[in-house]
Amino acid sequence: MTVSTSQIGAEAQTAEPTSAAARSRAETRRRLIEAGTERFARDGLHGTTSTQIARAAGVAAGTFYLHFPDKQALFRAIAFDTLAQLRGRMAAAAEAAGSDVQLQLRARMETLVAFAAEQRDLVRIVFGRGHEAGTLGEEMADALFPGVEARLGERIEEGLADPGLHPAVAAQSLLAMWTRVIAWWGEDPSRAPREAVVQTLVRLHPVYTHQRAR
Repeated sequence: MTVSTSQIGAEAQTAEPTSAAARSRAETRRRLIEAGTERFARDGLHGTTSTQIARAAGVAAGTFYLHFPDKQALFRAIAFDTLAQLRGRMAAAAEAAGSDVQLQLRARMETLVAFAAEQRDLVRIVFGRGHEAGTLGEEMADALFPGVEARLGERIEEGLADPGLHPAVAAQSLLAMWTRVIAWWGEDPSRAPREAVVQTLVRLHPVYTHQRAR
């Protein structure tokens, strides 16, 4: 899993520690996140223990629980911080694409597929077969849902997507497709060329299909 410590944002990005104790605590948390990321990528969520993470981070087992209640909480922090990075990257890519909605759509799908390639282990654990992380995949999809629904609603109002679509239903359908596709492709990228994955996701999007039908 290629989550860098600089990506640990939503829960770890606080004001710069000023005291020696605060700096030490922040450094310990950083090491636990780094060690957990490496262990989860290598052995999966179920194959990793909090004691192993603490040992890899060079701290006592009890110190782990001063920062996280369990390994699932640590993995959750890593996963949601990575999700925040994805959302930011997709928004930036769409903005850089300009005002053309087709180019924006392609930019978002390119970013999503790049994420699947870069974060193969995280995608496998969260969205892959067996759902090793339990309901976390559903929670992450739920976090993405409002933005997807809002964008679809805007496109429908602008006449750029089928007016017969219900934004919430369409958004749920898209998220289900995206998570399944990136998990399937992330398991084995040789299953389809990267460009083919991007192009197919673009062509299945309601904005693209509506524009083609006009």
